[in-house]
Amino acid sequence: MKLSNGLTLNPSPKERDFVFRRFYFSKVAAIIFFISSYASIASAQSIEQLYKSANQYYKSNQFDKAIEEYEKIIFKGYKNAEVYYNLGNCYYKLNTVGKSVLAFERALKLSSKDEDIQHNLILAKSKCVDNIQPIQQLAIINCWNDFISFNTSNSWGIYSMIAIWISILVFVISFFIGRNRLTIILTFLFLVLSFVCLALAIRQKNVEQDSKDAVLMVTSVNVKSAPDADSNDLFLLHEGSKIHLLDKVGDWNKIRLDDGKVGWIEKGNFERI
Repeated sequence: MKLSNGLTLNPSPKERDFVFRRFYFSKVAAIIFFISSYASIASAQSIEQLYKSANQYYKSNQFDKAIEEYEKIIFKGYKNAEVYYNLGNCYYKLNTVGKSVLAFERALKLSSKDEDIQHNLILAKSKCVDNIQPIQQLAIINCWNDFISFNTSNSWGIYSMIAIWISILVFVISFFIGRNRLTIILTFLFLVLSFVCLALAIRQKNVEQDSKDAVLMVTSVNVKSAPDADSNDLFLLHEGSKIHLLDKVGDWNKIRLDDGKVGWIEKGNFERI
């Protein structure tokens, strides 16, 4: 029998079981929520403590210990430009060229407009043995690549949202002031701009997540003419050199340098940016 407000008078065993289960699962959900919230807070505090500790080690010139703390932060999944920048500085102080260049490259990937990162990356690369001069490209291609990489995928996504909201706002305003050719054109232009920014955000996100660029980590390696240890040596490449990954055959990767040279090296010799 049910009362008018939905409560059950003398519920059956099935109904009692349903009420119990609903109550039980509600309690479990609440417990899980509080545990996850506490874990998130504890993790944030742990990262903050690691960061303070790493900075203290850096200031006291204990760069090895600072590196351990920064690496722990990254291992926990907290990756940002500042952490990689500080990590690169530590490796630079220890004259570890490859890891220094790698850290600065990763920092620049997350914050492409940061002048300090750009400057320190140049300093780190100046310690590299190989002075690779990039092939000159058409000015329009360089401008286009610089334009896209000038902002991160998140920035392009924000621009896309702003453009579409402006488009909606112009469309709504047109109902009050009367539709005319100008409001229609503005609505259409901002809508197109939104889709363009969205496309650039997706492209930049793919670049950020699936980088084809890498940095050589070993002191030196002979670049081969084929994916075979017995193939001919083409040229010698040294630690810290930036390479572009083109293809993979077994444990061998086909690479290209900025100067256009192409060859093969084994996968254990580099780390992706």
